[in-house]
Amino acid sequence: MSTDLQLGAATVTLFGERDALDIALSDELGRRGCGTHSISIPVGWLHTTRYAVLRLETVSGDLALRELTDQDEPASHVVAVCERPANSGDASRIEELCRQCGDHHDVSLIWHAPMGESPVLDTRSGRAPDPADLASTIADEIGLQYDATDTPSFATQTYASPDR
Repeated sequence: MSTDLQLGAATVTLFGERDALDIALSDELGRRGCGTHSISIPVGWLHTTRYAVLRLETVSGDLALRELTDQDEPASHVVAVCERPANSGDASRIEELCRQCGDHHDVSLIWHAPMGESPVLDTRSGRAPDPADLASTIADEIGLQYDATDTPSFATQTYASPDR
């Protein structure tokens, strides 16, 4: 369930690939009064970014996280989003990288089931995540960070599709 937090005039940089989830996220953030800047090529972390969504299964998102982890300042608010890998070792490496980034930045990791036509579905609802529902969850997390201080932190959660 969305808490529908308003984000004011914040600009959120989306590191992804301009797919259905990125489009839904841009729409949701816009509805909440927020601007977006989409990055779909591997440019690395942009030093002027204060709020970001990093799609870790994309080249641009993965590279941005790796570069941000090596930087102490300026403090940024990041929501890392990733399909949970089937290999638990891969999942542990991603989580550890996000945790290290959280030593200097405000980082939230949201795991989700594969999008689209995949045999691995959300275990709670039995279907793939809806991009608009997942986008709302991501925007809620950005809203929580928007209202928080610049204290470094790390949190993780697993997205579950709402029952319809």
